[in-house]
Amino acid sequence: MQRLSRDDVRAEFVAIAADLFAEQGFAATSLDDIAASAGYSKAAVLYHFGSKDDLLVAVLDSHIDQVSDLIAKLETEPDSPTRVDDAIGAIASFALQRRPTLPLALSPAHDVAAAMAGHPDLLDRFAQVRERMGRMLVGGEPTLAQSVRLVIAFSGLPAALIELRDIPAEHLHGPICDVLRDAVHTKET
Repeated sequence: MQRLSRDDVRAEFVAIAADLFAEQGFAATSLDDIAASAGYSKAAVLYHFGSKDDLLVAVLDSHIDQVSDLIAKLETEPDSPTRVDDAIGAIASFALQRRPTLPLALSPAHDVAAAMAGHPDLLDRFAQVRERMGRMLVGGEPTLAQSVRLVIAFSGLPAALIELRDIPAEHLHGPICDVLRDAVHTKET
């Protein structure tokens, strides 16, 4: 059996922690739970991450990287009449494919927000990703009304994914797109 590299072990811990944090909540998930699910000792988790907060930062960092990669891909799409709708559809699909863990990254609960407070660089990256997404969707700087609606839409998306968890993804895709489309096409009031 081939031994996993240090990066592979870290990635495994991050994936398992993301699932457990989403399923049980950050506060209710112990390092022992993560270690047991991965088939390692708690000491192994602590070797790779100095604390549960450090592991949470790695989970959130991974989610931010994934969203940032999606935005970078969408930003390279050529201008066309359907570019914004295509991007909105891609964002909705992305959210629904990551439905179990995305709420953790997009709308951190109080315990997660408290852990993040000690990591202003992570909070800055999170804000930058949201701003890039907004600029990409409106084709420039969003108006104040668009900014407010986009923040509400993106902040409400995790709640919708949780509250509507029993509704199949294919039924949610259209309504999610409609909400994002309404946020983008808002006129200043």
